[in-house]
Amino acid sequence: MKNAKQIFTTLLTLGALSLLTACGSSNQIAGSTDSSSRDSATSTTDATSKALAYCNQGSANGITGKLKVFVDSSKYVRMQYVYLRLTSLPSTFKSGSSYISLWKWLANPSGYTNLDTSALNFALMNPSTGQYLTGWMTAMKWSDVVNVASSMGYTDPQNFFNNVSILVDLKDPNGDYDVLKVANYDASTNKAINTMDALLPLFAADPAAYANDNGATRAGVLQALHPFKSSAGQFTSSQYQSMSNNFCF
Repeated sequence: MKNAKQIFTTLLTLGALSLLTACGSSNQIAGSTDSSSRDSATSTTDATSKALAYCNQGSANGITGKLKVFVDSSKYVRMQYVYLRLTSLPSTFKSGSSYISLWKWLANPSGYTNLDTSALNFALMNPSTGQYLTGWMTAMKWSDVVNVASSMGYTDPQNFFNNVSILVDLKDPNGDYDVLKVANYDASTNKAINTMDALLPLFAADPAAYANDNGATRAGVLQALHPFKSSAGQFTSSQYQSMSNNFCF
């Protein structure tokens, strides 16, 4: 008989498979020449000079999250990790009837997408001290962290998450994946209630530059997630980069 952990892992995998249909044309990308929409930079200073967004924000279906690149103790940007701050939580999570898991997916210029069916590991951190508040996990209910929140003086879920950072292990040191998906699941049925997608930094802050994928046109499903898509052509690349800094935390 499977133990509880094995059963829960199976449910998460089934949940990932159900999310594939929500990613558009979900097919395994074989032989793709897509180099990912994520760009490389050695530091945030380097990213600024290249007009790359090292912070971002996504919002959909009652979920809003800010993303920020991970910089190690040597001030080097590492694509393996990303910071997430959930600034708007779904009501079902706050009431304790749902849980959140994180995923990653990519797309090629033809529009084919691929969702990694392994849920991402993540841990909560105190941004003031840099200390871990939890161990690594792949799913989180409010009840899992309510005692931690209480020890910090928070009783309201949103107030707590406004003041903590989530370190996400993308298991993607080369930055091959494009998007972080935040999925909210019904705790009783383990079915996805709502999701939110956000581009993983680093990426071209100028939406026009982002649309160019090494001479090909960037997949429309990715362009649609660019935070400045509605203001394309209205600012310079450096201005877009400066605007993206407003998403930092």
